[in-house]
Amino acid sequence: MQFPRGPVTNGLVVINLVIAVILLVPSWWQYAVISGGLFPIRLSSGSGAFSDVGFLVPAFLTPLSAAFLHGGVTHVVMNMLMLLLIGKMVERILGGGLYLTLYIGSAYMAAAMEWVASFMAWPMSLDMMAPAIGASGAISGIIGAYVLLFPNKKPKAWGPIPADYARPLHLNIAWAGLNLALGFVGPSLGIGIAIWSHIGGFIAGLLLARPLLFWRYRHA
Repeated sequence: MQFPRGPVTNGLVVINLVIAVILLVPSWWQYAVISGGLFPIRLSSGSGAFSDVGFLVPAFLTPLSAAFLHGGVTHVVMNMLMLLLIGKMVERILGGGLYLTLYIGSAYMAAAMEWVASFMAWPMSLDMMAPAIGASGAISGIIGAYVLLFPNKKPKAWGPIPADYARPLHLNIAWAGLNLALGFVGPSLGIGIAIWSHIGGFIAGLLLARPLLFWRYRHA
């Protein structure tokens, strides 16, 4: 079986890997995270607490800039492998432009969910001050679109809930459950997982997949 082409996916992987190599210098990585990482506090109250940093990516762009920053080689390699395996299939169906729209939209939905979760925990938790980085929120959206567009069996209704609605609901419950479980296990293994980013990105993929698909083939 020939692996599908995916120029946008390939481009995203190359950009992420190049940035990861450049930021192997610890001082550069630290500056990049502070400047372009997703800090929920910045989305709430601006950049006052970061005034002495120097250059800052505008807060409204940090959901996107944070998606190109990673916490180490293992982090970026795992994310890029997943993007290569799943992304090209979704790109083939949606086309490059709409696929990129899905990726960016998922990154922003992931950031929104992370902000909501951090805001709800504030001030009992310091999550508002903790940066969220990595492409996993955006990639979660690609995964959400993939599992919706490539079902392994015919979707079925849940009682009175039609199949077209039951399948996204089932997928979202399963994904949320998996990530909540990882959220409990991760800290004991020394792994920080932005579970709400994953859930938010996945929801975006479920919500956007079919409208984008219909838009692409609207004249078919």
